[in-house]
Amino acid sequence: MNAHRRPAATLAATVLTAGAALLIGQPAHAAQTPSGGVRIPVAANPCGMYRDGSAAMYKNCTTANERIFVTYLIGGNRYFCVTPGSASYVGSWAVTFRVYNRGTC
Repeated sequence: MNAHRRPAATLAATVLTAGAALLIGQPAHAAQTPSGGVRIPVAANPCGMYRDGSAAMYKNCTTANERIFVTYLIGGNRYFCVTPGSASYVGSWAVTFRVYNRGTC
């Protein structure tokens, strides 16, 4: 009876280990969805939304003014105008959800 339980227990442990490796083994950037409103990790020269400590920042790397729409987990949403080459504070990182480019301003 014990001999029949061992292969099943081994298989279950293998499946659980493989599943855990898939869930925690991928870097955070691998889970991002390719869209205009994606959180972007801090980079050496960030463009778009990035984290600076507890602040959510947006850097405009284009040559034109950008009109961005920022959505938040709580509270209302806001539009910002970000000039070329500048970075703007768009809210607390903890509650800032996504940023969408809505053209020029």
